[in-house]
Amino acid sequence: MPRILFVTQYHYLRRTGGAELQCWMLARELSRRGWDVHYVSENNRPDAPRELDGISLHYVSEESPWYDANRAAVAKIIRDLNPDVLYNRVYNLYTSHTMRFAPAHTVTIWASAAQHDGQVTSTLGELWQTKSLKQYLVLVPRTILIRLKARAGALKAKLVLAQSRDQISMLQERGFKPELLRNSIVESGQATPQSHDGKPVVLWAGSVKKWKRPELFFQLARRCADLDCEFVMAGELQDELSKVPLERAARELPQFRYVGFVPPEQIGKLYDRAHLFVSTSRAEGFANTFIQAWLRGIPVVSLDVDPDGLLSAEGLGAAAHSIDELEQKLRAFIQDVTLRRTVGAHAREFALREFDLVSNVNRLEALIQSRQ
Repeated sequence: MPRILFVTQYHYLRRTGGAELQCWMLARELSRRGWDVHYVSENNRPDAPRELDGISLHYVSEESPWYDANRAAVAKIIRDLNPDVLYNRVYNLYTSHTMRFAPAHTVTIWASAAQHDGQVTSTLGELWQTKSLKQYLVLVPRTILIRLKARAGALKAKLVLAQSRDQISMLQERGFKPELLRNSIVESGQATPQSHDGKPVVLWAGSVKKWKRPELFFQLARRCADLDCEFVMAGELQDELSKVPLERAARELPQFRYVGFVPPEQIGKLYDRAHLFVSTSRAEGFANTFIQAWLRGIPVVSLDVDPDGLLSAEGLGAAAHSIDELEQKLRAFIQDVTLRRTVGAHAREFALREFDLVSNVNRLEALIQSRQ
């Protein structure tokens, strides 16, 4: 029975993010296939489970100094378990630890998640926009050091995974030799297709923070006040800069509703009620939110983010390059139910074929075998 150890900062029950969700879906499917699956992540909660869905959970401190990131604890877990495969899906010191302490025989995997992964200085501009000068001066050297070590570790991985062909090109420019492995959604056969009857609901879902540009969704709601539709935002507020605009939108826009953080086990119900999905993020690795929408036959309308041209070239929604164009394309979908149904049906067919968990894990197993 092969043994795999997932090394990442958080388990998805501790912090719900796209990378955490993808790790856990792969872990559960490998466990179902008979793998001996282990998972190490930060967690200080005394009631945290030690076993879940047949997977052994190992914990390290959430209070380790930033420059250490539980180095000795991770090294001991790797040494004690002696895994056949190590899988890492973050871009921080845990990437460095995973590759540094991997046994010689182990197949090491680094899965790129965010667009900046593989680079060192790409998000310093965001720090300048969202932090005080004092915070910026502290965080910049810290960020550079962490990413230098993460990059050095990732370059040692025997297998590098990318979520899209666009990401493959970016990683190749950064000195990596990645393989394509699409994201997966475990509920692919259970997601109910949207009929597109009734009053259109426009959904925005994700962490409410500056990088995601939630204020542009508020602008859309204001611009489309003449249309009979509802704008719904879901996600945890993670950025003080977004708090005031969010409160103002909730107070002033009758067709806008903020539902806050939605637990993973309930998020599907939110998508079930949506007719359109809007993305305003500056950049994405490959958004799980897009896949969630496509599986239900919901077109995606996105500003600046169009992974592999799936919106513009493949016809799974619409890509825009300005807020005016975003409004124009959103209006077209809101006002044309036939367009929503046609594009939505094509998107669902594509998603069921391309993001199937079983097929993707078959490919992952084949890639691992080729590195042994």
